[in-house]
Amino acid sequence: MAIAAGFLMAAMMVVICLDVVLRNLGYQSSAHFFTFTEYALLAVPCLGAPWLVREKGHIYVEILLMTLKPRPRKLLTCVIGGVCIAVCAILAWYGLDVTISDFLQNEKDVRSLDMPRWMVVGFIPLSFAMMGIEFLRFVVRREDFLGSLGGQSE
Repeated sequence: MAIAAGFLMAAMMVVICLDVVLRNLGYQSSAHFFTFTEYALLAVPCLGAPWLVREKGHIYVEILLMTLKPRPRKLLTCVIGGVCIAVCAILAWYGLDVTISDFLQNEKDVRSLDMPRWMVVGFIPLSFAMMGIEFLRFVVRREDFLGSLGGQSE
């Protein structure tokens, strides 16, 4: 998924550069360029987020954890992991509901091309389900998912 996100980012760069060059040469660029970029802007974070969690690259605020002793810090880290799993599960469930509803109602996203809406929003439940699995992995294995601070001992 992260490789696909990287490929989409490179493709967006190429499309945007091509669009700028065509416009500067006085040609009309394709309306599909803009549409592709909009869709990719949703897909890239959705595809890359689970990898980011796995690599512990997500953002967290450590100010409270810094003040705690090792045992309460470990407990709070588990609580935070549980909250992360719950939030990801709720968003994945809701996203799946929206995706299935769009599929069953044959909803279209009408832009320069008519795209089935479920294909556009389908990245959302996939992303949050995979992030939830990654957080669950950390909690079940009792691994530190907050970088160096979460498992730090005094």
